[in-house]
Amino acid sequence: MERVMIFIDGSNLYHGLVDYCSTPALNFEKFCNLLCGDERRLVHTYYYNIILRQNNAKEAYAGQQRFIAALQRIPHFDFVKGRTVDRTRDEKCPQCQYEYEILYQIEKGVDIQLAVQMLVSAFDNQYDTAIIVSNDGDFSEAVKEVRRLKKTVENAEFPERLPSYLSRQCSKVINLTKDFIEPCYYQPST
Repeated sequence: MERVMIFIDGSNLYHGLVDYCSTPALNFEKFCNLLCGDERRLVHTYYYNIILRQNNAKEAYAGQQRFIAALQRIPHFDFVKGRTVDRTRDEKCPQCQYEYEILYQIEKGVDIQLAVQMLVSAFDNQYDTAIIVSNDGDFSEAVKEVRRLKKTVENAEFPERLPSYLSRQCSKVINLTKDFIEPCYYQPST
């Protein structure tokens, strides 16, 4: 039976769900099983994202902690955390030319962890097919190397744009249409 591993770029998926489907309320166990299908065996899923800082947004942090706890209850599912790095940039008001500094945060370590795990798992022959849930073209080189190892790589992405650079490097594209995703949403309690 074909062995499948799923690699989810959490931030990319979240923003796609919000922009394309209007809600991120996804049952990840159902979603992963849907991506894998009944004829294949899901070996493991890795979900990559940063941890929000508690002091920046307490409610959002608490919500994310509940979300992570729910993910950790899914069998063969790992939440892999990146880090948040503070950066500053200089800005200038276009009207008055006043110069000021803006503090912002960037996500670090998420993409490289996903690419390394996908490659290491391919080298160790832990799967036959990798499904990468992202439309980030930065993963393309890792995908090429995984395919060179005679593995299949499928790209699950939202179809609202032209095919991404990443999807053109993959063996197959899974279009995350609203109809495809619908069975994976949590249903309201009645």
